[in-house]
Amino acid sequence: MTRTLLALAEPPWEMTTPATAQVAITTILGIVVVVFAAAAVREWYISGRPIFALTLVGGLICSFNEAAVDVLGHCYFPLDGWIGYTVFGRGVPAWVILAYVVFFGGLSYLMAKAFRAGATRKTMWTGIGIFGVLNVLLEIPMLASGLYVYYGDQPFTVAGFPISWLVINSLGSLFGAVVLTRLDWLFTGARQLLVVFVPFVTYMSSWVLAMPYFAVTNTDAPSAVRMLAAAVSLVLGLIAIDVLIRIGTGQLRLIPPTEHTVAQPEMVKTR
Repeated sequence: MTRTLLALAEPPWEMTTPATAQVAITTILGIVVVVFAAAAVREWYISGRPIFALTLVGGLICSFNEAAVDVLGHCYFPLDGWIGYTVFGRGVPAWVILAYVVFFGGLSYLMAKAFRAGATRKTMWTGIGIFGVLNVLLEIPMLASGLYVYYGDQPFTVAGFPISWLVINSLGSLFGAVVLTRLDWLFTGARQLLVVFVPFVTYMSSWVLAMPYFAVTNTDAPSAVRMLAAAVSLVLGLIAIDVLIRIGTGQLRLIPPTEHTVAQPEMVKTR
């Protein structure tokens, strides 16, 4: 009988950070974060609600997921760059932290605004598709430059980028947007501060559907098994994205409308 054993592949510890690419991506993301922060302050001033600003802070907090997900998904950043923090022996560069503020803070909030503005299911799927294309166009040059690497036997890769990450990242950002939209009534007064935990919790929750991919990546299973596990995570993730979009647009409701609530039969009295 063939056994599948735990097999944590070693990352390429000898990698070094390309200086030019690091400066470029840090500058670009830094500018985007500044623009988002300015927009958040303006919205706070106009609306009197700091939700956008708190979501950006939430994206920052969410970045503390990165070291753990790097171990699970076999992603490695060289340790000689501008490292924001180190956990589990993995360094998380400053530009990655900025990316979390953008993708799991700013973009989640913008998607929530789109839901509240009446975006349709088709519109949101189009947005997710555009997000995926931009994600690939951003990641492939960075991978080619040597800023980081996905190592080990990764299934379904395009120029070194495992497409499973498209679904994982999209799902986490979208989940946060749905929570901000459908629980907007909750985030009032002092409870607005709870918004800073939304990106962290929703992104961590999205890992549940990525677990088949994560689990098999950390074993010595053959490539066919790895591809099957990744396919399972991809399919589950796409289904979850569609369900979340339907909830965000109001097509699906967590609580049935009052007019559709089935009346409870009266209890028959007995002597």
